[in-house]
Amino acid sequence: MQVSVTFRRMEGAEAVKEYAASKVAKINKYLYQPAEASIVLTREKHRIIAEINVTSQRFSLKGQEETEDVYSAIDLVVDKIERQLVKRKEKMRRHKAASGEPGPSESEGREPGEGGEEAGVPRIVETKSFSVKPMSLEEAAMQMRLGGEGFFVFTNVSSGEVNVLYETEDGNYGVMVPGRE
Repeated sequence: MQVSVTFRRMEGAEAVKEYAASKVAKINKYLYQPAEASIVLTREKHRIIAEINVTSQRFSLKGQEETEDVYSAIDLVVDKIERQLVKRKEKMRRHKAASGEPGPSESEGREPGEGGEEAGVPRIVETKSFSVKPMSLEEAAMQMRLGGEGFFVFTNVSSGEVNVLYETEDGNYGVMVPGRE
C-alpha cells in the first residue's frame, strides 16, 4: 500500500510519519487490490485533526478524528477506517452468499454448519419429521406436556386444519391457526 503523510500547521517529524504508515499498513489485510492512503495531520489551536483517505480501484473511504495528541488521533482514525472496511467486507460476503457465489474469503474444506454466526445470518441446521394426528385441543395440550416441548403440531378435529399449540411465558397455552384472507 502506498502511504503519504502530510502535515498542516505543524512540524513534520519522521517518527510520526513512520507511526502513521505502520498503523495504516494494518488495514491492508482487508484489501484485495492495491490501494493508496493519504494521511493529513492538521493542528488547530490545541487539537490535532487526523484525516485518512483510502482509495482503491473500486471504492474510496474517508475518516476524520480529532484529539489533543497526534498519536491518539492517528489511532482513532485508523480504527474508524478499519471498522468501515470490515463492514464493507461483511456486506460483500453476505451479498455473495445470497447470490450463491463463493466469497473471496471463504475457505475450502469448511465443515457444514461452520461460519453462519460470522455473517450474523441464522441458518437452518436441523430438520425434524413427525406425524400430524387429529385430536382435540385438550388432548394436544396433554401430548405437549408429555413431550416436554414448548409447542405441539396437530390436526384440530373440530376444524380439520393443522394447528400449533404453544406454551406462553406465563405458563398458559396459545393456539396458532391458519389465517383466512
